[in-house]
Amino acid sequence: MGERRMYSMVQRLNTLSTITVTNVAAFTCVLALSTFYFHLNVDMEPHVDVKINAVHKFGRLGVNRYYGNEEAHVTLDLDADLRPLLHWNVKQLFVFVSASYTTKLHKTSEVVLWDFIISSKEQAQFYFQGVTNKYPLVDKGKNLRNANITLKFHWNTMPHSGLLFFHSKAGSSPMTFPSKYIQGNPDPVPSY
Repeated sequence: MGERRMYSMVQRLNTLSTITVTNVAAFTCVLALSTFYFHLNVDMEPHVDVKINAVHKFGRLGVNRYYGNEEAHVTLDLDADLRPLLHWNVKQLFVFVSASYTTKLHKTSEVVLWDFIISSKEQAQFYFQGVTNKYPLVDKGKNLRNANITLKFHWNTMPHSGLLFFHSKAGSSPMTFPSKYIQGNPDPVPSY
């Protein structure tokens, strides 16, 4: 009788690659499920405080000043410690500050003023005082004068594997915008 080979090299490579892919997939599933533990852990509540420091420029925007939009430039005070949110499965945090207010036409208007990407624990604790908004507060119409503006701090947790989680925390007490326009340029403070 002739010599029989039990397995060829191709069969051995196929078995090895199948076992490897199966183990990597199982490990990725366990990793993705572990994000729920971190998401539901109540000890991970970060410290966040955000408020409007001052309104530097507030006026009409556009060629036709009667029908144009209102635009405001403000400075913010941001104090946050987001280190409890960073763990071994977090790739980065996307954080942003939004201003919300009500108008006659819209129940809630919300505008993003500032954003930042955090990719390390060193960046996760910060205190910015008098930082200018990256994006102007623009409203279509004449709704910003005397409006009560409430700031919110939002963060989006982006894991290496698993679901994205979105959270927000209210800032300081609402601020009433001026009743008259303010002309001038915002202070040249970097927006980080």
